[in-house]
Amino acid sequence: MFSLTFRRIVLRPLSGLMFLVTSLASHQVSAEVDGIEGTEQLFGTWANVIVSGRFAKDSPWIYYGDVSLRTTEQGRPFPPEGQGYQVSSVVTHDAIGYRFNASHSVHLGYAFAYAIPPLSREPTNENRVWEQHTYALPTSAGDLQLRSRLEQRTVNIGSGTAVRFREMVRFSHPLNKEWSLVGSNELFINANTVDWGPVAGFDQNRVFVGVGYKIDSSLRAEVGYMNQYINRDLNYDRDFHLLSLNLYVDVPN
Repeated sequence: MFSLTFRRIVLRPLSGLMFLVTSLASHQVSAEVDGIEGTEQLFGTWANVIVSGRFAKDSPWIYYGDVSLRTTEQGRPFPPEGQGYQVSSVVTHDAIGYRFNASHSVHLGYAFAYAIPPLSREPTNENRVWEQHTYALPTSAGDLQLRSRLEQRTVNIGSGTAVRFREMVRFSHPLNKEWSLVGSNELFINANTVDWGPVAGFDQNRVFVGVGYKIDSSLRAEVGYMNQYINRDLNYDRDFHLLSLNLYVDVPN
């Protein structure tokens, strides 16, 4: 009995989280494929607030919004005063959506991102239109979520619209009524090449492993480690090691 319980509560979710972490390893060779040896290791912090809810009680129409404040180390070439931390990006997403049932929902949204080096070559304003489908699947071990997103991206420093596909797999395993283990992996693929940076093919990968805490019926917090690996084609790839802080607000009706 103990053996079955141990496998169900501990080994099964841990094996899933290990799969998410090891999936990143397949991308570590991309720097050599591009002809640039070595990967630049940088550290930082992401702080995110995510708000979602329904337009009316029992309505299938839903809304979503988030804001993300991202700090990172300064990358190569290092400034004369030495390497330090800075606010490198602010990103917001807003969307309206429709929930077909407990498992399927779609969103249409807009995103704005402001970035400075090392997250862009120069100070950049980016505008995105995005479409998304989310599939939620409760299991005996926890909640599985598959999220597919398509983005159309334009910037103020170049011409052309970059199209990018994102696929995220997320799993949450409850430990008790308040605490949970959380893991996710998100793969980014550029569909085309444009003159301001994106090159068709693998763009980046994000892995998150952390813990979640349910504060009350409408508030939930997550904290953990995120690894963001960015393919930079004819330059050093970048491997970010990030402290990720997330606050989820489910607005009651």
